[in-house]
Amino acid sequence: MAKNGFRIIDAEMHVMEPVDLWERYIDPEFKTRAPRRMSERRWDIRTVVEGEVMASMPGGDWPGLSDAEERTLGERYAEEIARNFDPVSQLRAMDKEGLDLAVLFPTSAMYVIAFDRMDARFAAAACRAYNDWLHDFIHAADPKRLFGAAVVSPHDIDSAVAETRRAVTELGMKAIFLRPNVFNDRAWHDGYYDPLWATCQQLDVAVGFHETTGSRMRAAGADRFKKLGIAHISTHSVEQMLACMDVIMGGVMERFPRLRFGFLEGQCGWLPFWLHRMDEHYEWREPFGEMEHLTMPPSEYFRRQGFCATECDEEMVGTVVQLVGDDNLVTTTDYPHGDAKYPGAMDRFLSLPLSDASKKKILWDNVLRLYKL
Repeated sequence: MAKNGFRIIDAEMHVMEPVDLWERYIDPEFKTRAPRRMSERRWDIRTVVEGEVMASMPGGDWPGLSDAEERTLGERYAEEIARNFDPVSQLRAMDKEGLDLAVLFPTSAMYVIAFDRMDARFAAAACRAYNDWLHDFIHAADPKRLFGAAVVSPHDIDSAVAETRRAVTELGMKAIFLRPNVFNDRAWHDGYYDPLWATCQQLDVAVGFHETTGSRMRAAGADRFKKLGIAHISTHSVEQMLACMDVIMGGVMERFPRLRFGFLEGQCGWLPFWLHRMDEHYEWREPFGEMEHLTMPPSEYFRRQGFCATECDEEMVGTVVQLVGDDNLVTTTDYPHGDAKYPGAMDRFLSLPLSDASKKKILWDNVLRLYKL
């Protein structure tokens, strides 16, 4: 398939999990605690995890979808809703957008580990259940076109390593998904996580950071705004910026030079400013001994190992290409979420002020490199 002459890989397409996923797939030990959806309507993503209603702000004002949102989603995803977001509907959505391939990320499963602290064994079981379901979903659709990003829990490093290895070697996953937030007061550059980074590097799989608003984790802006739509402005982009700074300035990319990171669904306009600011501080503080753990400027680590997703209609991307280049950008439809531009996301991307050479890299070449497809 080619759209306007371009082959396209969606670097971060989502699935809409069935409402009974965890009831069917979780280890029997945890079945009575299994995450459950608030509604039988699959597009209502509110999920109860350990008694907390996720995808809603704590003490906030989003008890569910408004009538206007229901109408909007009902019209945009009418075919998918009619098919209950089954594997066939995923493939049809790809065809509507002109996608050749897609890497699948979760929706509700983003929330099942989204506590600062939680029972690590339960979190690991919830991840295993999702990954098993995703494997089945992909194979019911088309494993030659669809690839998975496995969810792993950072609450216990041993189980995270074990599940990463299982997901890649047994289930065929091409990446792991992590939230960019801080778990258990440990930054991502803490040596506690080094076994996970070492495993990903050994298996040659990417790490995809992706934020969600309405979790029970500390997130930029969520301490100040209780309206989900407003907090969403900062949570997605700022948490990605902090994760990017964490793995670069904390020396993760230095210690694991073949490990690839994707910073997804946080736009890319921040990238030139943030890399420049890190480079400035590297230059300022290096003579005073604060940068001895790094062997080159921060921006060079990003160019070697980092990838950032541009929104399909992000006009700022032209400036980012001028300032940073086009070797480290990918893009996505964000299907089937409420803020997605589907259908027509890739039409919007192709209308952006970019050269055909840059579009080819962002739509295909860079995604191949990120996920080693």
